[in-house]
Amino acid sequence: MGKEENKLLCEKYPFLIPWNRMSGELLTESDPEYDYSFTELDDMPEGWAKAFGIQMCEDLRNALVECNDLERWRIVQLKEKYGGLRLYDNGYKTGSRIPEVIKKYEDMSYKTCIICGKPATRVTTGWISPLCDECNSTGKFGKSVPIEEFYGGK
Repeated sequence: MGKEENKLLCEKYPFLIPWNRMSGELLTESDPEYDYSFTELDDMPEGWAKAFGIQMCEDLRNALVECNDLERWRIVQLKEKYGGLRLYDNGYKTGSRIPEVIKKYEDMSYKTCIICGKPATRVTTGWISPLCDECNSTGKFGKSVPIEEFYGGK
Protein backbone atom coordinates (compact mmCIF):
# COMPACT_ATOMS: atom_id res chain seq x y z
CA MET A 1 0.00 0.00 0.00
CA GLY A 2 1.03 3.58 -0.49
CA LYS A 3 1.67 6.17 2.18
CA GLU A 4 -1.80 7.74 1.85
CA GLU A 5 -3.56 4.38 2.30
CA ASN A 6 -1.26 3.54 5.22
CA LYS A 7 -2.01 6.89 6.86
CA LEU A 8 -5.76 6.22 6.65
CA LEU A 9 -5.25 2.72 8.09
CA CYS A 10 -3.18 4.07 10.99
CA GLU A 11 -5.73 6.77 11.78
CA LYS A 12 -8.39 4.08 12.21
CA TYR A 13 -6.08 1.37 13.60
CA PRO A 14 -3.25 3.13 15.52
CA PHE A 15 -1.86 -0.25 16.59
CA LEU A 16 -0.57 -0.67 13.00
CA ILE A 17 1.98 2.10 13.55
CA PRO A 18 5.24 0.17 13.85
CA TRP A 19 6.89 -0.47 17.17
CA ASN A 20 10.44 0.88 17.30
CA ARG A 21 12.24 -2.44 17.79
CA MET A 22 15.58 -0.74 18.47
CA SER A 23 14.44 1.45 21.36
CA GLY A 24 11.34 -0.47 22.45
CA GLU A 25 9.38 2.78 22.18
CA LEU A 26 6.00 3.37 20.59
CA LEU A 27 6.22 5.38 17.41
CA THR A 28 3.51 7.97 16.92
CA GLU A 29 2.15 9.82 13.94
CA SER A 30 4.20 12.86 14.93
CA ASP A 31 7.47 10.91 15.19
CA PRO A 32 9.91 12.10 12.49
CA GLU A 33 11.05 8.48 12.00
CA TYR A 34 7.57 7.45 10.86
CA ASP A 35 6.50 8.35 7.33
CA TYR A 36 3.67 5.83 6.68
CA SER A 37 5.78 3.86 4.20
CA PHE A 38 5.15 0.75 6.31
CA THR A 39 2.56 -0.57 8.76
CA GLU A 40 2.58 -3.79 10.79
CA LEU A 41 -0.10 -5.12 8.43
CA ASP A 42 2.53 -5.11 5.66
CA ASP A 43 4.25 -8.03 7.40
CA MET A 44 1.17 -10.21 7.01
CA PRO A 45 1.41 -12.65 4.08
CA GLU A 46 -0.55 -11.34 1.11
CA GLY A 47 -3.18 -14.09 1.04
CA TRP A 48 -4.04 -13.65 4.69
CA ALA A 49 -4.10 -9.86 4.37
CA LYS A 50 -6.50 -10.19 1.47
CA ALA A 51 -8.72 -12.78 3.19
CA PHE A 52 -8.96 -11.33 6.69
CA GLY A 53 -6.41 -8.56 7.37
CA ILE A 54 -8.82 -5.64 7.61
CA GLN A 55 -11.47 -7.68 9.44
CA MET A 56 -8.82 -8.71 11.99
CA CYS A 57 -7.91 -5.03 12.47
CA GLU A 58 -11.58 -4.16 12.93
CA ASP A 59 -12.06 -6.91 15.53
CA LEU A 60 -8.90 -5.83 17.37
CA ARG A 61 -10.07 -2.20 17.30
CA ASN A 62 -13.47 -3.13 18.72
CA ALA A 63 -11.88 -5.16 21.53
CA LEU A 64 -9.51 -2.29 22.34
CA VAL A 65 -12.29 0.31 22.38
CA GLU A 66 -14.27 -1.91 24.80
CA CYS A 67 -11.39 -1.86 27.30
CA ASN A 68 -10.26 1.73 26.57
CA ASP A 69 -6.81 0.68 25.33
CA LEU A 70 -6.84 1.73 21.66
CA GLU A 71 -4.15 4.41 21.91
CA ARG A 72 -1.67 2.37 23.99
CA TRP A 73 -1.84 -1.19 22.59
CA ARG A 74 0.48 -2.06 19.71
CA ILE A 75 1.35 -4.99 17.52
CA VAL A 76 5.04 -5.58 18.16
CA GLN A 77 5.47 -8.21 15.46
CA LEU A 78 3.18 -9.89 12.97
CA LYS A 79 4.47 -12.81 10.92
CA GLU A 80 3.98 -16.32 9.62
CA LYS A 81 5.52 -19.17 11.59
CA TYR A 82 5.01 -22.90 11.00
CA GLY A 83 2.18 -22.15 8.60
CA GLY A 84 0.21 -19.97 11.01
CA LEU A 85 -0.19 -16.32 11.90
CA ARG A 86 1.81 -15.08 14.88
CA LEU A 87 0.91 -11.76 16.42
CA TYR A 88 3.01 -10.43 19.29
CA ASP A 89 1.94 -7.35 21.25
CA ASN A 90 3.05 -5.03 24.02
CA GLY A 91 0.56 -6.42 26.54
CA TYR A 92 -3.17 -6.00 26.92
CA LYS A 93 -5.40 -5.09 29.82
CA THR A 94 -6.79 -7.82 32.05
CA GLY A 95 -10.24 -8.80 30.86
CA SER A 96 -9.57 -7.70 27.29
CA ARG A 97 -10.88 -9.79 24.40
CA ILE A 98 -7.54 -9.35 22.57
CA PRO A 99 -6.36 -12.94 23.22
CA GLU A 100 -9.54 -14.46 21.77
CA VAL A 101 -9.40 -12.18 18.71
CA ILE A 102 -5.76 -13.14 18.08
CA LYS A 103 -6.58 -16.85 18.49
CA LYS A 104 -9.49 -16.56 16.06
CA TYR A 105 -7.22 -15.27 13.30
CA GLU A 106 -4.36 -17.63 14.16
CA ASP A 107 -6.80 -20.54 13.73
CA MET A 108 -8.15 -19.06 10.50
CA SER A 109 -4.65 -18.68 9.04
CA TYR A 110 -4.01 -22.44 9.09
CA LYS A 111 -6.95 -22.91 6.72
CA THR A 112 -6.29 -19.95 4.40
CA CYS A 113 -3.95 -19.92 1.41
CA ILE A 114 -0.95 -17.80 2.27
CA ILE A 115 -0.61 -16.69 -1.37
CA CYS A 116 -4.12 -15.80 -2.57
CA GLY A 117 -6.44 -15.97 0.44
CA LYS A 118 -8.68 -18.80 -0.80
CA PRO A 119 -9.48 -21.75 1.48
CA ALA A 120 -6.38 -23.92 1.89
CA THR A 121 -6.58 -27.55 0.81
CA ARG A 122 -2.90 -28.51 1.11
CA VAL A 123 0.08 -27.82 3.34
CA THR A 124 3.66 -27.81 2.12
CA THR A 125 5.98 -30.07 4.08
CA GLY A 126 9.26 -28.14 3.75
CA TRP A 127 8.53 -24.56 4.70
CA ILE A 128 5.11 -25.18 6.20
CA SER A 129 2.55 -23.13 4.29
CA PRO A 130 -1.17 -23.59 3.71
CA LEU A 131 -2.07 -23.40 0.02
CA CYS A 132 -5.15 -23.72 -2.15
CA ASP A 133 -5.12 -26.23 -5.03
CA GLU A 134 -4.43 -23.52 -7.60
CA CYS A 135 -1.40 -22.02 -5.82
CA ASN A 136 -0.11 -25.48 -4.97
CA SER A 137 -0.34 -26.56 -8.62
CA THR A 138 2.43 -24.13 -9.60
CA GLY A 139 4.96 -26.50 -8.03
CA LYS A 140 6.96 -23.55 -6.63
CA PHE A 141 6.45 -24.62 -3.05
CA GLY A 142 7.66 -28.21 -3.14
CA LYS A 143 5.97 -31.28 -1.76
CA SER A 144 2.58 -30.88 -0.11
CA VAL A 145 -0.01 -33.07 1.58
CA PRO A 146 -3.76 -32.67 2.01
CA ILE A 147 -4.53 -30.30 4.87
CA GLU A 148 -6.49 -33.00 6.76
CA GLU A 149 -3.49 -35.34 6.59
CA PHE A 150 -1.08 -32.67 7.80
CA TYR A 151 -3.20 -31.71 10.79
CA GLY A 152 -4.26 -35.28 11.57
CA GLY A 153 -7.94 -34.74 10.87
CA LYS A 154 -8.23 -31.78 13.28
